[in-house]
Amino acid sequence: MNMTITIPMPLLVSIDDVGWWKGTDGSGANQPFRTGMPRDHVPEDYLALAELGKRLDMRLLAGFVLCEWDRDPILQNLPSSTWMGKNWTAPGVDLDQKIKAAEIIKNAENHIEFGLHGLGHEFWDQGVMQRSEFHDAGCRMRDPDEIRKHLSYFLKIMDQYGFGSRPKTFIPPALNHSFGDPDQGIQKILAEFGIESVTLLFSKARLYSSPQAGKMAWENDVLLVDRGESEIPWNRLAAGPEFKFDRPVMALHWANLLHPDPGQNLSVIEKWADYIKTGSAKRGMLLVQDSGACFTQYGHYLMSEIKEADGGFSIDLEWMDKVPPRLTKNPFYLKVDMPPGTGLDIYGAEPQPSLRPAEHPFLKLAVPGQSRRIFIKPRSLP
Repeated sequence: MNMTITIPMPLLVSIDDVGWWKGTDGSGANQPFRTGMPRDHVPEDYLALAELGKRLDMRLLAGFVLCEWDRDPILQNLPSSTWMGKNWTAPGVDLDQKIKAAEIIKNAENHIEFGLHGLGHEFWDQGVMQRSEFHDAGCRMRDPDEIRKHLSYFLKIMDQYGFGSRPKTFIPPALNHSFGDPDQGIQKILAEFGIESVTLLFSKARLYSSPQAGKMAWENDVLLVDRGESEIPWNRLAAGPEFKFDRPVMALHWANLLHPDPGQNLSVIEKWADYIKTGSAKRGMLLVQDSGACFTQYGHYLMSEIKEADGGFSIDLEWMDKVPPRLTKNPFYLKVDMPPGTGLDIYGAEPQPSLRPAEHPFLKLAVPGQSRRIFIKPRSLP
């Protein structure tokens, strides 16, 4: 048969440590590591994120840290969340700057997804910093009630600026996380707060049971996706683009995309955007629209089975009955290579229009209702 069908790997860009106002690494002084920038952050740093998302036609996943946004300051009531404990006041950054940045973020909703990273990224026990906010350095979960307080205060600080859409994706600080304890574990708590997915490193996490699909797992209706190790150190400024294009999440840190001179941020963004577009196209990857599209496609990449059958191809989708239902609602994409003048008869799925340029090389399919097998057969066009 002169035809091949493959499932392309998706690619989502994810950025940790967005939201700090002070750039300084304070880890030597009982303060957070922050971003490692030699300057304070400014609203232009959010314009840089929006511009990268725009150039990639993607909602970048931004993992926000929010303690330095607290204007009331409510975190005095949650001493474990900051280095000042009950004496907390946010470091001196002009409130107008924060309001300006908040407007940029809200206006860029189509290019920045507001993800949850933490309040202070670390945890302060009797005023002493420990790594990290939701799990200790051994990936043992912190007290469940304390975790719930941290999550609820994160949402309260979002409300101080009118950030409406609640985070759906969690990026664990320091990638300390755990999985496989459905009754007592953190996924149960995250689900209470509307979190639908977690990106992590399974090799670093504490696993009480094995991930069901190797690089993907699910628990309490929360999806977990392995994002791999970042090639670039968290505090490397204006980093030259570098990525292996071998996994679904490109994990960067905010400083990697920013210039010491905010006026030159866009020169860094241009390099990254070109590199990502060129590299993903060269390897036949699908630049996705958002995290939901990425995780659906990755589920198909890992678990949908393609076999030759009856002069065509059969695709087994049985796995779709096992995962959180929302993972199966998005369309998915196939790469179909066939001779010119060939048409396709498709059973068990419905072709969809490719609305974004990144989708054009692929066949976009929606899987209706209970369909768990797709059959695709070539036919000669008249």
